[in-house]
Amino acid sequence: MTILLAMHNHRTILINLAKFAIPVGIIAYLLYRITPEQWQALTENPKNYPLLISALLIAVCAISISFVRWCMLVRCQGIEFTMLEAFRLGSICFLLNFVSAGSVGGDLFKAIFLAQRRPGKRIAAVASVLVDRGVGLYGVVLLAAGAFLVYRVDPNSDAYDNMNRIKAGTAVVALTGTTVLMFLVFGGAMVDRLIRWGSRLPVVGGLVLKIGPPLRMFHHHPIAFGASIVMSLIVHSMLVLSIYLIARALYPSVPTLGEHFVIVPIGMIASALPIAPAGLGVFEGMIEWLYHAIPAVPTNASGTVVALVFEIVKLVLAVIGIVFYWTAGAEVRQSLEKAEHVGEGVETGESDEG
Repeated sequence: MTILLAMHNHRTILINLAKFAIPVGIIAYLLYRITPEQWQALTENPKNYPLLISALLIAVCAISISFVRWCMLVRCQGIEFTMLEAFRLGSICFLLNFVSAGSVGGDLFKAIFLAQRRPGKRIAAVASVLVDRGVGLYGVVLLAAGAFLVYRVDPNSDAYDNMNRIKAGTAVVALTGTTVLMFLVFGGAMVDRLIRWGSRLPVVGGLVLKIGPPLRMFHHHPIAFGASIVMSLIVHSMLVLSIYLIARALYPSVPTLGEHFVIVPIGMIASALPIAPAGLGVFEGMIEWLYHAIPAVPTNASGTVVALVFEIVKLVLAVIGIVFYWTAGAEVRQSLEKAEHVGEGVETGESDEG
């Protein structure tokens, strides 16, 4: 028993070390990829610190709006939830998403907290988190699709074929997401009959019976649901503006604001893939490539540097999560411990039925 306990402790220590080693390693690799010419251009160019402060404030406002959106979606599920709780939990969630390599994601923490708060609405709690994540991703896809309607790919560009594929893929995802959401919210009796039919299926019937009604709850709150999508568009637009201001603060010549509305959403979509913690590396790599592929007038701005400075802005925002964590009550800490336990069980292949 002592040997098994020691092995479990060693495994836990290694997992925790990996959570921090992986992001640090990715950042070190990205810094290594920056060429001497890019470092020289960055150091020689004058910095506009008021623009950097403006970028930080805009990012703070954007994240705050996302917390308000989540609070509204939770309330649509009939779960009592204050705005202060939304900001406290949302800030801690932001911190967990940034420092975790995947075991204790912010969404897992939020779902566990809400499920403990309202035991009779566990599925509704999970549904609110999933819908919030889905609405956020749908908003950035819509933003990218809208930007592509205005932006025209240069046929002489080396990235012409790849950009057309991205453009077509974005259009398909946006159209599919719009169709599914419209069907769920405005489908009426047809959707209800489909859920009842799905609940009688032999394998997935029980899951459909549990998940279907909470997802359909937004049928009774179409205005709130529509407002959440608008808020998502506002959040991502403000983040685009924040990154554009960072670029302007560091370089005299950068892609235009309109070009950033193409570049940044595509980078955000790529970083949403579960490849690296908080999308580190994926986001920077995509921004760097798009900084060369998109602009009609070439610039000397480094997409990697701009994206890394944006990560520093996110680190500043994560400090807010640390403050909320230090001042968290017993209920929040219990949810964090539960999320940690569940996350470790997923990583080590163990299950937790409790």
